[in-house]
Amino acid sequence: MQACKQQAKKISYFLFFLLALGVTSLPAVQRASIVICPETGAVLHESNADAITHPASLTKMMTLYLTFKAIREKRLTVDQKIRVSKHASRQEPTRLGLKPGDTITVKNAILALAIKSANDAAVALAEELGNGSEPYFSQIMTLQAHRLGMQNTVFKNASGLPNKHQITTARDMATLSQSLYKHFPEYFRFFKVQQFVYKGQTHRNHNHLLGKIKGVDGIKTGFINASGFNLAASMVRDNRRIIAVVMGGESIKARDKKMITLLEATHARLTGKKSSQREYPYASIDDLLLTLGSSSNDVASSSNQKRNLKKAVYLSRHGKISTLETKPASLNDLFTEICKEDVSSKKKGNSKQPLKKKKLQKSKPRLTKTPLKKSSKNKTKNKLVYKKTKKKRK
Repeated sequence: MQACKQQAKKISYFLFFLLALGVTSLPAVQRASIVICPETGAVLHESNADAITHPASLTKMMTLYLTFKAIREKRLTVDQKIRVSKHASRQEPTRLGLKPGDTITVKNAILALAIKSANDAAVALAEELGNGSEPYFSQIMTLQAHRLGMQNTVFKNASGLPNKHQITTARDMATLSQSLYKHFPEYFRFFKVQQFVYKGQTHRNHNHLLGKIKGVDGIKTGFINASGFNLAASMVRDNRRIIAVVMGGESIKARDKKMITLLEATHARLTGKKSSQREYPYASIDDLLLTLGSSSNDVASSSNQKRNLKKAVYLSRHGKISTLETKPASLNDLFTEICKEDVSSKKKGNSKQPLKKKKLQKSKPRLTKTPLKKSSKNKTKNKLVYKKTKKKRK
């Protein structure tokens, strides 16, 4: 009996060990970002851009690339109807709700991918172009990716649904975004459509930056648990276009905020114009350096390594040249102290205003119905004040 108990205890310990090993061995979500000039391919910013992660629904950009290529080669037409298989209809959401035997036009399928990110429509296109086989189409996707220079990308499905062998990097997704813009400018417009109607139901674009951030005209969002929230975006402003990719966002809001910061800061740097972002939009000096294009090693050294910094001279929010009273130990301390100085100066400026008002109120003549007490020194003065009050009352 005792031997059985010991055996059971060993088994329970072993199972607990396996469970712990399984939890701790899960790959962490990779945070990465990159900004490029689509015209030249020049990298304007990068952070962890070659980290291996999962593309999620950014995968659909390659599905659409091959669809546009087939249309140009006249293997497909925009108005052509494609048949929905049982396999396509059984895809996990997000989906249009296509049923086996349904047909959908190529144009509606394109809009469903670009706007709704519909997995059933993605598989329907893949099977049409892959001789009825999504796995075969995935091989074509990977081959095309490598031809474009996306050497760290492997596709295993057409939708981006979870698959541990389907991998990419932020740099490769930027390359794909650039290729869509340069190779198919006539179809790139599909990515900026904010909504489309299918069978009486309106579907809105998952890219929340469209219509909110000036110049943003695409291109694709994505999310699975293993990758976090991803976004590839294109912005054209002042005749300058930039493409940015953010991978591994903690939430939609955090991802969008990071993207806006990258787009605005890059545009401001290129044009020399002030960014439309609020003052000090960065959470730390690390974020600031990352946005301006420093490497991850430089950023690590900025936060961990002490630098011989002198007293900082900076331009305050009031437009005056100010000197920091304390000597900062690091760039993070410098950033924090400058923010504190500006906030405290703003508060001091506001606190002086009510004092001036009080002085003005005391200097005004006291107009009351009751006459002031008489004294030998200001007897005549008090009489005048009383008369002035009486006339005003009338």
